[in-house]
Amino acid sequence: MAALCKIGIGICYDIRFPEMAQVYTQQGCKLLFYPGAFNMTTGPAHWEPLIRARALDNQLYVAAVSPARDEKATYVAWGHSTVINPWYD
Repeated sequence: MAALCKIGIGICYDIRFPEMAQVYTQQGCKLLFYPGAFNMTTGPAHWEPLIRARALDNQLYVAAVSPARDEKATYVAWGHSTVINPWYD
C-alpha cells in the first residue's frame, strides 16, 4: 500500500508551541494530528485559533480531535473536533 502523506502527531498542550509543528513540516509532514481535551474555559478561547495558527504558519492540514462534551462528567471537554486546511478554512 502506498503512503498518502507523512503525518505528525502531537498531544493536547503541544498545539500551543509552533516549534514542534515546524520540525514536522521540515520532515515533510502534510498533516498534523492533535488529540486534545481543552476544557470549557480554554476551549472557547484557544482551541480553534491554535488549530488555525498551526495550519497557517506551516501551510499544512491540521486535524484536532476532542472528546464529545458530556456535561454530566467531572471533566467537561470543549469538544469541537475539526480539520483545517493550509488556507485557513
